[in-house]
Amino acid sequence: MAFNLTEQEKDELAGLKDRADLETLFRLSNVLNSYTEVNELLDSLVDLAIENLNAERGVIFLVDNAGALYPTASRSLYPDDLVDAQNIAFSVVKEAVKEKEGLLTSNIQKDERFHSESAVHYNILSIICVPLIYRDKVLGAIYLDHGKREGAFSERDSNFLKAFVKLSVSTVNHLIEKENITIGGYSVNNSSYEREYPEIITNSPQMISIFETLDLISPSNVSVLILGESGTGKELIARAIHTKSSRRDRRFIVQNCASIPETLLESELFGYRKGSYTGATHDKPGLFEVADGGTLFLDEIGDLSLSSQAKILRALQDGEIRRIGDNTPIKVDVRIISATNKDLQDLIFKGLFREDLFYRLNIVTIKVPPLRERKEDIPILARHFLTAYCQKLGKHYAGIEKNAIDVLSGYSWPGNVRQLKNEMERIAILLQEGELVTSDRISEVIQQAVLIKSSSDSRSLKDVLENVQQRMVIDALSKYKWNKTKAAEELGITRRGLLKMIERMGLDRRKKKR
Repeated sequence: MAFNLTEQEKDELAGLKDRADLETLFRLSNVLNSYTEVNELLDSLVDLAIENLNAERGVIFLVDNAGALYPTASRSLYPDDLVDAQNIAFSVVKEAVKEKEGLLTSNIQKDERFHSESAVHYNILSIICVPLIYRDKVLGAIYLDHGKREGAFSERDSNFLKAFVKLSVSTVNHLIEKENITIGGYSVNNSSYEREYPEIITNSPQMISIFETLDLISPSNVSVLILGESGTGKELIARAIHTKSSRRDRRFIVQNCASIPETLLESELFGYRKGSYTGATHDKPGLFEVADGGTLFLDEIGDLSLSSQAKILRALQDGEIRRIGDNTPIKVDVRIISATNKDLQDLIFKGLFREDLFYRLNIVTIKVPPLRERKEDIPILARHFLTAYCQKLGKHYAGIEKNAIDVLSGYSWPGNVRQLKNEMERIAILLQEGELVTSDRISEVIQQAVLIKSSSDSRSLKDVLENVQQRMVIDALSKYKWNKTKAAEELGITRRGLLKMIERMGLDRRKKKR
C-alpha cells in the first residue's frame, strides 16, 4: 500500500535523521503490507513503537461510532501492570483525542492536566501520546509510558511517533472500513445492515441471515411467526419488520398475551361497547382497531386461550372484529406478527393450540437463535449496553479487559440478551469513574458457572484440579499486586510452595515477553 503524504508530512519525515528511526520506519512499511486484520496490525504497531522509543508500556485505543474510547492493543514489559497502564492511558488519550494534538510530558505526576495521584499509585512518570487522525477523522490514539525515568521521551521521540502514526493511519482506516473490527475482544459490524437495522446490535452470521429474510418479507403484508427463547429480541425483530414495511407511518402496537387474564385480554384486543358489562362506562376501541393500517405484535401467542384463539382466527379470516357487547362488525386492516418461546406444534398435539390458527400465523417463520449460539455477539452487546448505562449515569469507563470478555463469552446466558443487559447495568452502577472492567466486576454466579463449565470440559480429574488451583493462585496474586507473601497467606500455603506453583504454571511475570 503506497503512502499518500502531503508536502508538509514529507518535509517532517525528511527531518528524521536518526538511523534507528529510519530503520523502524522501513520495518513499518513492511508491517503495513503484511496484515489483513486490524487487530494483528495494531499489535505489531505497539511492539514497534515500544521497541524504538524504549517504552515500558504501550496501548492503542480506537474510537467507536458513539465516540467512546476502547483499548484494542496493549503491550508491557510487565504484563500484569497492563490494567494499571490502561487506567492512566485512558485520561491521557481522551485529552489527546479531544485536542487532536500529541501530548508529551516528562513527569505526569507533576502534570496538572492529569490525576497525579493515580500516576503515583501506578508508578508512571514519562508519557507520550499521539492521536490517530485520518483526513480529519479521529480513529483513536497511541499511548506509551515509562515508570522508571523522568524525561524518558524527547521532542525527537514525539516527532518520530507523529511520523510513525501518519504513515500508519491510512492502512488502519482501510482495515477498519474493510472488515469487522475487533475491539478488546468484541466485534463491531460495519455492514449495511447496521444502518438498516440500527436497533439490532449483532455481528452474527445467523442474525445477518435473518436480516436477509426481513428484507424480503417486510414490504409484503404476510403474517410472521417469530420463534425464540425469552430474551432473544423477538420484539426488536417485529419492530424491524414494521419499520421496513409500507405501514411504517402507522401504529405498531404490542400486546403480551401472557401478561393479563383471558377476559381482560379479549377486551384489550377487540374493545367493548358501553354497558356491555359492569364498569364499561364508555365505548372503547380494541387494539385491532387502534392498529388499523399498521401492525399488531402479539407476543407469547402460545399462552392464548382457545376462546381468544378462535376470535383472532376470525379476525384474520374475515378482516373484521366485533367489540364485546356489540354485534356490528368493524373492518380492520392489520398486519399480525406473533412470537412465542413455546413449541406450538407440541401444543397443537396436546389440543392447546388451534392448528388452523397456527397456519394462519405461520406463513413465514423466523427463528431467533439464543445468545449462547451466537457468542460473537456477546462482547459487542456487552460493550453496547455498558456504554449506554454509563452515559445515563454520567460515567466513563476504560474498556473491558480480555479476561472479562472471556468470562462473559463462556457463560450460557439462559436469560439471553435481556440477562446480559441486566448484568451490564449492574456493572455500570458499581464502576468507578474511568475504571477498566475486569472479571472481578462480573456477578459471582456467572464466574462460578464458567469455572465449573471449564472444569467439566477437562478430560481428567487432574485437569479439573489444575484449572481450579491456577484460578485461585491468579486471583490471590492479582488481589495483592503480586505480593507473594500475602498471596501465600491468602491461599493457606507457604511462600516457597507458592513460588513452586508459579513456576510450574508459567505465571512468573518476569519471564514473560511483552
